[in-house]
Amino acid sequence: MDELIQSPVSLIHVGAAIVALATGTFVIMKPKGTARHQQVGYVYVVSMMVVLTTAFGIYRLFGRFGIVHWGAVFSWLALIGGIGTVWLRAHLRNWLLWHYLGMSLSVMGLYTTFVVEATYRLFPARFFWWTTLGTSLVSFAVGSLLIYNYSSLSRQPAEAADRGWPVMD
Repeated sequence: MDELIQSPVSLIHVGAAIVALATGTFVIMKPKGTARHQQVGYVYVVSMMVVLTTAFGIYRLFGRFGIVHWGAVFSWLALIGGIGTVWLRAHLRNWLLWHYLGMSLSVMGLYTTFVVEATYRLFPARFFWWTTLGTSLVSFAVGSLLIYNYSSLSRQPAEAADRGWPVMD
């Protein structure tokens, strides 16, 4: 744990990440569009904002701006795309599709980062890229299946098509 928590920034980062993992999983697995979905979803968004902001203050891996920080940039874009479409839904025809895609990418990025962070320390440094790329691919594959299975895309194809969502048969 000493290696994981090296500063107050990393402590805040890890704490917010735990909240984001819990709330992100809750939102994925529960019914969409409910008041609870919205409440827990906003907790997820705020916790992810903290996670992504504090990520830019942690440089222990490379000592400079690195691939982890680029991941945070892309995660910010996914998060903004996912929540921004909700705020602009009156002006966006397919806002629900874009909300779903943005938030799904955000959660998959969070899961992937968790798996990579938990596993790369288990191997010698010379395997860093292989372990991070391998676990990232597996995480994205599993995350994609879970998100698809818990979405209305897999349960109500006719309704999804009516909303302008892609339907996968």
